Amino acid sequence: MKTLLKPTRIALAVAALALPFTATANQSLNTAGYAGTIGGVVNEGSIHSSSFNPAGNNLLLKKEEKMRFGYLSNLGGYVEIGESDDLDKKVDAMVDDLDAIDDFNVGGKAYLVHRYGNLGNSEADYYEAIAKEFNTTIIPDLEKGGQFRAGGQLQVPLTPFLLRSSSARGTFSLNASASTQIKSAFLGDKFGVRTTFKDASGNSLGAIDIDMATAAAAYNDIKAKVTSGINNTGDIDDIKTILQGSGILTPQNIAAIEEIKINVNDIVDGDTDYSFTTNSGLDVKAAVVAHFGLGYGTNLTEWLELNDEHGQLETGVRLNLYNVEAGRKFVSLQAEANSNDDSSASDNLTEDFLDNTETTMGVGLDLGFLWHADNYQAGITFYNLNEPSFDYPDLSKVLDANDSYDSETLDALYGLQTAGKTKVADSVTLTRHAVIEGAYFSKSRNWMLQGSYTLGTATNFVGDEFQNLHLSAGYYPKTAWIPGLRAGYSQNMKGSELSKIHAGATFYGIMHLDLAVSPDTSSFDDSDIPRYVAFSLGFEEKF
Repeated sequence: MKTLLKPTRIALAVAALALPFTATANQSLNTAGYAGTIGGVVNEGSIHSSSFNPAGNNLLLKKEEKMRFGYLSNLGGYVEIGESDDLDKKVDAMVDDLDAIDDFNVGGKAYLVHRYGNLGNSEADYYEAIAKEFNTTIIPDLEKGGQFRAGGQLQVPLTPFLLRSSSARGTFSLNASASTQIKSAFLGDKFGVRTTFKDASGNSLGAIDIDMATAAAAYNDIKAKVTSGINNTGDIDDIKTILQGSGILTPQNIAAIEEIKINVNDIVDGDTDYSFTTNSGLDVKAAVVAHFGLGYGTNLTEWLELNDEHGQLETGVRLNLYNVEAGRKFVSLQAEANSNDDSSASDNLTEDFLDNTETTMGVGLDLGFLWHADNYQAGITFYNLNEPSFDYPDLSKVLDANDSYDSETLDALYGLQTAGKTKVADSVTLTRHAVIEGAYFSKSRNWMLQGSYTLGTATNFVGDEFQNLHLSAGYYPKTAWIPGLRAGYSQNMKGSELSKIHAGATFYGIMHLDLAVSPDTSSFDDSDIPRYVAFSLGFEEKF
């Protein structure tokens, strides 16, 4: 049988795995340049607008210009943590609970009586109380707070690059970048109690797992049966009937029942161990993305010889080539707690992570339209029309079923897959969606209001979901000696549902610095910290 999950080990694993660190061009990538402040819209002040609606390519060049390019147009990054209301204190309390139950007969009981009331002299009753506390309080909080996301992007020098072609009657764009996206998420599952039957030498003769969230009554009935004594296979059949009536006669419990029957004569009355069971763990995904985009924008009004008295219509298309190296690591709470290895949970997170990757190439197609007049513009962009997909490593092939640590980890993953929380062999699809945009500007175009909204749901390479509303205002002077200023607000309607405040400035017409912070906070150690911070620094040719 597997080593029983010891409370002191699970205490350390919870503390190491659950607490978050207190420390997009198109919407699948990290947002580049000062587009982080103004959103995914066409703005002549930034060449990175060509990374959004390809229909705006013509507008990013002055009429007398043939080309425009970035110098070192973007270096940026972001960090995001989960939603927490003093999660560190809750985890500390659970660690104290687990320490106390491990030292039940040497002072631990007094602490547990103070926390849960006097439940009697049975250690099993306090196991039940702790398991219920995990299921109703700590696991939901860990799933919200045990989140960490980070990313960064570096633009290839001289890109984006725009080139106007008279013969092609339009403007081509070339974009190349490298980016990294990281996501770690605590995946919670119900905590149960395992009852292990032992012989006179203390060896395990079989163990039954009880789901405390759905079958607490079964736990009490089995505890009463064990207390009255296990004398023959009929007593084991009685336990099987209890499990079946409670809907927890799982394949694992069926196998355990048969094993216990074989050894029933060796069972010592009252000599049982109680321990915790769970499929919970930390799922970490990372993607290193090389992106190459080739776009073309043209004026449909000129092609179709339409009347341009009230405005002109642009259209554009972009072909995106992605090379994605994706890595994944899952650390099982139970496997970590059962492990006799002295390595910390953080060591197990990084161990072999870079060796277990999957590389996929994919192509995405974007299409855009933009109507522009003297003092306003409006457009729509359709992203990922063909919905490219990218694979993560199949963990059933990475984990060694003959290794006890890997085997427990794989069992936990399959349990979470059954619960619909993850997949053992996972992949990510860049979903088809649209973004509508609009802008209103003064006659000189020095002052501008802009906004955009995602229709549908966008995804990135680690599976985060976005449906962004973005509003911004800015002052864009024509002279390089006066700084350009801009500010924005965005709200993600999906996924993390974070709101963000953005601000940025352009110096000497070529250097952009943009920052973002979320007004949403998480509390740790009696301090409130923003859930999201980001920066972007770039140099590009002035419009």
